[in-house]
Amino acid sequence: MQVLLYFCLMHVNVQLRFNSATGQEAPYYRLKESYRDVRGHVHSLIVLNIGFEPCLKPLQVKRIARALTMRFQHRHHGSLFPENKDGLSHEERLFAERYWQRMLAEGGIDRFNQKENQSKEESERYIDLDTVEHTDARNIGAEWLCKQTIDRLGLEDFLRGQGWNENAIHAALSHLIVRTVYSPSEWATHRVMKENSAACELYSGTPDWTPGINALYQMPDRLYGIKDKLERHLCQRTDNLFNIDNRIVLFDLTNFYFEGRKAGSRKARFGRSKEKRNDCRLLVLVLCINRKGFIRYSSILAGNTSDPKSLPGMIDKLAVKTSVTSKKTLVVIDAGISTEENLQGIKEKGYNYLCVSRTRLKDYSLSKDHRTVTVHDTRKQEITLREVQTRPEEDYYLEITSPSKAMTEASMNRQWKERFDGEMEKINEAITRKGGTKRYEKVVERVGRAIERYPSIARHYQITYLCNERKPAEMQKVNWTIKDITAIDKNTGVYFLRTNVRTFGEQTTWEYYNLIREIECTNRQLKTDLNLRPIYHQKDERSDAHLFFGLLSYWVVNTIRFQLKQSGENAYWTEIVRRMSTQKLVTTEAVNALGEKVELRQCSRPTKQAERIYSILKMKQAPFKKIKICRSQSPPRGSS
Repeated sequence: MQVLLYFCLMHVNVQLRFNSATGQEAPYYRLKESYRDVRGHVHSLIVLNIGFEPCLKPLQVKRIARALTMRFQHRHHGSLFPENKDGLSHEERLFAERYWQRMLAEGGIDRFNQKENQSKEESERYIDLDTVEHTDARNIGAEWLCKQTIDRLGLEDFLRGQGWNENAIHAALSHLIVRTVYSPSEWATHRVMKENSAACELYSGTPDWTPGINALYQMPDRLYGIKDKLERHLCQRTDNLFNIDNRIVLFDLTNFYFEGRKAGSRKARFGRSKEKRNDCRLLVLVLCINRKGFIRYSSILAGNTSDPKSLPGMIDKLAVKTSVTSKKTLVVIDAGISTEENLQGIKEKGYNYLCVSRTRLKDYSLSKDHRTVTVHDTRKQEITLREVQTRPEEDYYLEITSPSKAMTEASMNRQWKERFDGEMEKINEAITRKGGTKRYEKVVERVGRAIERYPSIARHYQITYLCNERKPAEMQKVNWTIKDITAIDKNTGVYFLRTNVRTFGEQTTWEYYNLIREIECTNRQLKTDLNLRPIYHQKDERSDAHLFFGLLSYWVVNTIRFQLKQSGENAYWTEIVRRMSTQKLVTTEAVNALGEKVELRQCSRPTKQAERIYSILKMKQAPFKKIKICRSQSPPRGSS
């Protein structure tokens, strides 16, 4: 449907009014223009009040109005009254010229132009609802959240300082946004950019630009090439943004498994997978983070690297990554890393340490004051802390007694006991069954495998072997009995913290050690929220770049979550993405009253949950309000 502003010919309105000059009623002339607006309403606009003209007859005024209409219609072309074509006499032409000058002087034409412009603006805004279409809808909420966080981290200026051109910067950062929000492969990232996400539009300003697939494959490698500089920049940036002193750092490592043989890799090795994928080759990721969850340093090692061997190299890098403070840095590690050799190395480097004792203390006594401190875990369950003394008194030890942990360990012991008993019963059943395993060596081997599988419970059993009298090479029965039933659950729920700092006290030592959960949360986010597993790359350099690119995504995620947690909004990244993905960027197309095709590109209003996140982070709710484009439609074929 096409609705245009239509102006009729000027016409003369005549009224009988009292003429004070003559003292009689006489015709009073007005020159008017009637038009119909875009809504179909008819209006009349006074262009000129001619007044009383006793020397002119109504027919003459009508001819003058027709001539003024012709000139009015050609006013933009500078045309005058066409000679001998308007049918006016010389006298009528003089009147017409005078009226035209009055229309100019009194603003009659300006009033008409103003109405015309106003009507055109209304026509642009008047949309035919039958032509409305919504196209090119993209996700914008989570992407816009990541974009503003990347700006706060100063990544764009950093890459520009490394000599990167604008196109490469935009490709890398839009790739980082998509990796953070959707966790796809490089190939899938290209499709997400073209069809689902507005990440590229946040940098280019147009939905038509996306990086090429080859550029997407190259970006993680290029970023990994400046790994040390990039980590140092992010450490300094977050330290300044959030006033972090880095007096406490946490060490831990996790591993990632590969899909495929990875036969030519130097790093991928078989090892003990934390995800029970011992059939796959592994890579080990070692992380050093501060108590706020920000990475201080990362390293990618061979898959068969054990926990204790991973620490010395990380300690050497710590001094470079840690800002200078007046107090020694406290290194918090778990029991898997806290060997005597590693603890001695930490002290030699000038740091303090806090860890779980690898061995359960036997010869110890309570402190002189016999003080007991009670704290509560996240589930409001009581935990008892007591300082203990050992010989020699080199380190500070803290005995931790947790009833809830004791219940958990007792339940696990019962479960291991049931499984061990089941294994032993299967062995005896096989001895009595025809064709079963009866030979002495094979039976002992099966028992050994059961002991190896359940070592924590097997040590409480006394195992004896009864051979067949007629066939000494064959076994008749295996007996297993518990030495001391009370020893199974003895000391459950009790462990010891160890540190070389004796001035912390019970409460502070406990609180510092519980920061180790922050690095466990980091590993969980990397593997679950950011889907950093499994690894499909076959070359070591591509695998390293893949893992580091995931760590860059974690920088963005942790920067967002850290600010939210300070305001009591402790949500996982997947939940944050779900809330923010309700905000869309949509193109709305329609035809206005002038026949123009109008395109509006604008963001939807965020939901209350998304708006709360923007408010906490003090971020803008949309990258732009509205982009309006008007295009003249080409006439259909065959039309004149």
